[in-house]
Amino acid sequence: MKKQIRLWLLAACMFPTLLLAQGTVNAAFLEFTPNAQSLGMAGTGLAVTNNGSTAIFHNPSTIAFSQELLGGTYSYSHLKSGFAMHSASLFYRMGRDGKQGFSLGYLYAKQPTLLTADYRPYTWVLEGSYFKSVSKNLALSLTMKYLQGKGSAESDLKRSGCLDFGMSYHKNMALLDEYASWTVGFQAANLGFKFDGNALPARLGVGGAIDLPFSMDHALQVALDLNYVMPAIYRHFQAQVGAEYTFFKYGVLRAGYHLGDKEKGTGSYGTVGCGVHYWPIRADFSYVLGKNDCLLKNSWLISLGVAL
Repeated sequence: MKKQIRLWLLAACMFPTLLLAQGTVNAAFLEFTPNAQSLGMAGTGLAVTNNGSTAIFHNPSTIAFSQELLGGTYSYSHLKSGFAMHSASLFYRMGRDGKQGFSLGYLYAKQPTLLTADYRPYTWVLEGSYFKSVSKNLALSLTMKYLQGKGSAESDLKRSGCLDFGMSYHKNMALLDEYASWTVGFQAANLGFKFDGNALPARLGVGGAIDLPFSMDHALQVALDLNYVMPAIYRHFQAQVGAEYTFFKYGVLRAGYHLGDKEKGTGSYGTVGCGVHYWPIRADFSYVLGKNDCLLKNSWLISLGVAL
């Protein structure tokens, strides 16, 4: 029984709206990072401008400062306990200057049978976002989410919806021939209705990132996110710091550390990641490092994307 309770807690922390108690669904895992680039950097993403379509899972307003016109990504995450999640996303910057556009995201999660005899509870989340530059350095975004889940074969479908608001400010620096830049991002996320009687994990977050391209082939990015999850049952503070180094243009190494509450969140853990970017294909992998009591220890995530 102790092991089963621990698996339920793991489900609540890891995957969007999975089973927390038999016959009910819960939305705590809207906080899980569903793409390998971000997870390799401990979940940072509120101010990162090179994450393409997966920005919809963090702060879509940053896409307005992307160097790419369109793209899509598919990701798969897995735990040894049998939990799995699929995610897919795409974005498109409209017009000659690309100052506005849209992004779509989809998450689908399924857990192994626990107390239910032969039924695997599932949940999916569909997201749509619109972003727009309101000035040379400032961009805003609005994201709408629709959630649906089923906790047991006998239970009814559960539905809910929520909104995210995003903002980012991006500016070049007088370093490295002004190719360097810094970005500040803000997000108010998961603002909406209860899901199967449970409050959504509404969150306020602020982040910063610095990009240092030393040459055409080598670059360093450092990011820091600070988040506060507001509802009483989830209420806690969390911080993430991560770095990404691109070498010889095609290879990528990442590392990060997540500081959190192990009782109401995913706790504290480290992450590592790697990737190969050979235009226009991107392949990334990330892995979670933690102590024996870390709920996310040994989980991994792989992403495959295209960006033009």
